[in-house]
Amino acid sequence: MLRTLLGTDLWIEQNSRQAFNLDTVLLHHFARIPAKAKVVLDIGTGAGPLMLYLSKKTKAKIIGIEIQEERYQQALKNIQLNHLEHQLSCIHMDVKGLEMKDVDAVISNPPFFKVSEQSLLNDNEDDTIARHEVKLTLEELVSIASKVLKFGGYFTMIHRPDRFSEIMDLFTQYQLVPKRIRFVHPYVDRPANHLLIEVMKNGSPGLTVEPPLILYVEKHHLTQAMVDIYGGK
Repeated sequence: MLRTLLGTDLWIEQNSRQAFNLDTVLLHHFARIPAKAKVVLDIGTGAGPLMLYLSKKTKAKIIGIEIQEERYQQALKNIQLNHLEHQLSCIHMDVKGLEMKDVDAVISNPPFFKVSEQSLLNDNEDDTIARHEVKLTLEELVSIASKVLKFGGYFTMIHRPDRFSEIMDLFTQYQLVPKRIRFVHPYVDRPANHLLIEVMKNGSPGLTVEPPLILYVEKHHLTQAMVDIYGGK
């Protein structure tokens, strides 16, 4: 299926299982790329939608890491489809084996759910790997981000608020200092169901909690903030 990338003049080809979702749009909108950045890493790039979005924000080289062969191949196609080979690239590998240093920024939309005996795993292995920590745990992701980032580099991700305490503990453990946080709520009177967070490697203390982002005024009726985000503003 070929479609335009929401809010851009770019194109993306994907099958239904690889379709990017709201998480990708929210993460792209929240992410800041340093003006002088030379290398940005997208861990778990899937079919590459986040890389495509980020190409509109920065001239830095953007490298996607993807463990699943089918998604990796689709990411390569999407890079070629938009003639972005000069800026974007993708590596097919398990990120735990990555040997890279002095990266300016790391961005990730990781699996949200821990795996336990009680986990309701997807029947499709592709979906299971994307949603559950079968190939990459939260701690592994945070430790890898810390290892590859330069001093003062940024790591930005989207996750679930119910793991906020665990996330903050891991950041402390791996010398990542929270700089910005934004909670995302489906409705103004509902608890947050997403967490956007930016941290700096060995950064100085100083945290900004941004105003909450509300998705809907009522069912199927987006807030103006979300209309602007989907429109690329």
